[in-house]
Amino acid sequence: MKLLEWNIHKITNDILVKKYVIDTLVSADADILCLVEYLTDEGIEEKLRHKYWYEESNTISGNKVFIAVKKELAPEGLIVKNKNEVIDCYNFLHVDFVMPNEAILSMVGVRMLSPINASKQTLPLKRYLTKLSTSFLCAGDFNIKYYRMNKWFPGIANEIIVDTNSSLSDSSIIYVDKSTSEVTGFGAVDHVLHSDNIKVNSEYKWDFLARDSVYPNISSIDIGTIWSIPAAYPDHALMISDIEIKL
Repeated sequence: MKLLEWNIHKITNDILVKKYVIDTLVSADADILCLVEYLTDEGIEEKLRHKYWYEESNTISGNKVFIAVKKELAPEGLIVKNKNEVIDCYNFLHVDFVMPNEAILSMVGVRMLSPINASKQTLPLKRYLTKLSTSFLCAGDFNIKYYRMNKWFPGIANEIIVDTNSSLSDSSIIYVDKSTSEVTGFGAVDHVLHSDNIKVNSEYKWDFLARDSVYPNISSIDIGTIWSIPAAYPDHALMISDIEIKL
């Protein structure tokens, strides 16, 4: 299977995404989509309605999680298990579905809330995932760097990231100085946690930057350059993951 996770950067703004965002989602042709920093978007839902079942979470903080699954992968539809945000911790959505081979897969979407307090925010999610009796994927923006995931989620497997030896391609987010909008660094903070019977290989994709003039040229993004991206223009990479489930 193919899983796409993307922080689409609505940051609580009720703004529809641009056509290139929708086109990027459609052309990826992923089996499962997980969008975070989401608010209800008629453009996205209209384009996905024919091929996908989808659900979105409840919210208190202003952002939602959106999960879509191809109808051919989930012929019986989605079962919402939990769609309630955990206050001061994360946006959250958990759906189950029965695959054509009759195995049940749990798909969880999450976005850790900023400013991140990992010691507080990761514990309830770790408890939740370890209690699941099904195979599971948990994708989203954890606001935690890749090398720290094992510290905060010990005993729970996470994705293997394809190493490209490129600061941008090995990163899912670009850090900027809030006062100057200058790039200060790069980081990998979007991840996939998963049950032990699943293998996940992931890549961060920034190709969409070439699809709208609001973004700087991809080859010129470096420390000290300007990165000032308005709401509803994604500012995280697409995370594309190949999923192999061993039953």
